[in-house]
Amino acid sequence: MPPLASDWPALAVAARRILEQRRTLDPQQVAKGRLTEADAAARLRVATALVAQWDSIAAGQPPYDAETAWIVSGGTEGTYPHELRTDLNAAADRARALADRHGEDAEAAHFAEAVAALAWHARPPDHISNILDVAHANAAFRLRQSSNRAAA
Repeated sequence: MPPLASDWPALAVAARRILEQRRTLDPQQVAKGRLTEADAAARLRVATALVAQWDSIAAGQPPYDAETAWIVSGGTEGTYPHELRTDLNAAADRARALADRHGEDAEAAHFAEAVAALAWHARPPDHISNILDVAHANAAFRLRQSSNRAAA
């Protein structure tokens, strides 16, 4: 398990950083011809879904269902699990390469660890700690606790 896998707020922050990087840098890559507009739009859609998912998880709410959003919207919102895994694995590789290139930059190393943890959580749901299952259980527990307090 990656070191930051259980630090849900840190993973939500990393997801927002990925989204902001794509909002800022992808248009420049399109202008330089290094990225197509369609690829930039897909990367932005995936990162937006990632933020929605991790913000809901960090808040203890039922997690955003990126796959259902993708299906219902016809692919204009959300993301399919394989697409998310592929995207996060590539992002983790890039973040690690940048951190290694700038070895004394603790922030780059922390970000690389966080992106690796995001990719780890995006694994297929056949492992014991599927983040969506854990997040659903966490949200249900919080709801039950607040209901018990209200009834008391």
